[in-house]
Amino acid sequence: MPVKKRSDHEVESFEQRLEEYRRKLTLKTDVGFRVAGRLCSGPELEQLMNLLADVITGRKTGPFHDVQTQKDLITVTGAKSVEPDLFGNDEEDGIWCAEVQNESIEAGRIEVERAHLVLNGLPGGKPYSCLKKSHMIWMTDAIHIPGTGRPLFPDGQPVVRLETVDSATGRRFPDRTEVILFNLRYKGNSKRGDLAHDFRETDPKKMKNPLLRELMQRVKYTEKGEMEMCELTRQIFQDGKTEGIQEGIQEGIQKGEIRSSRKTAGKMLRKGLYSLQDIAELTSLSLSEVRRLQAELNP
Repeated sequence: MPVKKRSDHEVESFEQRLEEYRRKLTLKTDVGFRVAGRLCSGPELEQLMNLLADVITGRKTGPFHDVQTQKDLITVTGAKSVEPDLFGNDEEDGIWCAEVQNESIEAGRIEVERAHLVLNGLPGGKPYSCLKKSHMIWMTDAIHIPGTGRPLFPDGQPVVRLETVDSATGRRFPDRTEVILFNLRYKGNSKRGDLAHDFRETDPKKMKNPLLRELMQRVKYTEKGEMEMCELTRQIFQDGKTEGIQEGIQEGIQKGEIRSSRKTAGKMLRKGLYSLQDIAELTSLSLSEVRRLQAELNP
């Protein structure tokens, strides 16, 4: 049976929601940060990695080279692949990745990405002692430790470092993978506070760092930025819309439209690129319905 073509009203409604979404877009959303990365030149990607690494680690890092966006870290195990927002190497050939995880961190996600980094850092045929040092930076406004109700950032501190510690004696064991979580809710009067501020800011003119300001202006005010953002969002929306209508035709147009919105929301949740509020606004579902769908996907 042919798929029902969307009406002009539906198209206009989606375009309006998309434009409103773009207006509210920030770097702390996966879509905002990913599109900003796509609009960077090679040297700008290296500069961006250097900025994030220096401020978040609190030490001098870099210089960086071969920085890429969305590098697919595929392993021979067949496990789900990981695509860090930024991935590159420092002058000592250490591996660095940085990415945004908004609202919540899926239980097990940190361990999986860490495992991918470790496997990518061991040259083929070499002994374990040749494992390269790796550094994983996650920027998030998540509140709780994954899978628990305990606070992720005690007392609102800006940074949490995950280390291997003997629980009985408190001894720290050497680890070749550094894992740092950065609190995007942090509002301190410092370089870290300024960085978190810029990632939350919707207006590029109010951003403090010149590089981040320039990137967000490209995302919001250039034709290429609009095309990248719209394509990324529209593809997921359209795929879900088509599948939902096909399954819903037998139940009537109204039920089909509801199902199509749920299909779209499901795709967005699985992609992990959108906040729950963003998904609700783009699909016209209620926030409670989106949360229910999230619970079904992550029982």
